[in-house]
Amino acid sequence: MGAALGWGIADFAAALVARRIGTFRVALGLQLTGGGLFALALLLSGRWPRLEPGLLAGGAVLALLAVVSLTALFRALALGPIAVVSPVTAAYLAVTVLLVVAFLGERLSLAQSLAIVVTFLGVMLASTDLRIIRATLGRPSPGVRFAFIAMIGFGVYQALFAGFVRDHDGLAVILTVRALSALFLLAALARVRLPAMTVVTPLPFVFGLDRRALALVVFVGVFDTLANVSFFLGVDSGFASVVATGGGAYPVVPVVLAIRFLHERLAPNQYLGIVVLLAGLVGLGLAT
Repeated sequence: MGAALGWGIADFAAALVARRIGTFRVALGLQLTGGGLFALALLLSGRWPRLEPGLLAGGAVLALLAVVSLTALFRALALGPIAVVSPVTAAYLAVTVLLVVAFLGERLSLAQSLAIVVTFLGVMLASTDLRIIRATLGRPSPGVRFAFIAMIGFGVYQALFAGFVRDHDGLAVILTVRALSALFLLAALARVRLPAMTVVTPLPFVFGLDRRALALVVFVGVFDTLANVSFFLGVDSGFASVVATGGGAYPVVPVVLAIRFLHERLAPNQYLGIVVLLAGLVGLGLAT
């Protein structure tokens, strides 16, 4: 659940700051600040991992998947409707579990399988407003294609990550993926023109923000990195399919935070989804 909490808090903060500075700035700032602070923490704690040559190829694949998935998610949310995009993206949980079971040789008990299904249904219910889906039924949804890309991307990413950390130090994997993701984003930066920035000076583009926006970007980077570390620790000590299910509950965290801090009102099915999700997680914990 640590991963779900970290990703959920990071997503909520990212949504707030993206309204002020744009999603690309958030994505780049996330990688630079989260990766930089993570590297500093490793140095200060004396836990700097051994960076093996084999990390580069696998880290590049994971970084590319992360960048493409995030870009697709941001594009999907921009095109909307969010009530359709959110449950499609949240379905990455099913992709991860299926890939882990199929290719990593994990075997789940009947009780675990049922709990995972219940958790998945809870995530789907909690992440969308069924009233909006009914109103838009049969109409083209421009963001859905990008949502499917994000769904597949995140699902494959987590499955590959779970397999990769079985052969390499997970902290080294996270560090490598963070660094390469930032490089990929900076390379993309060199090919596009965005407001209030130049290709020659990309860092002021991120760090020259107002203090509140910068604080939120750092906040996103820290919690996203902590979530990745928590996911690695979970995978390292248990079933990746079970850990991925717990982490896949993260869409509910922004929902709860939106109710508490933004005073948003949810659809009845979303409240039901939260209850179903919690029941699934409790059942998964008991079955495991």
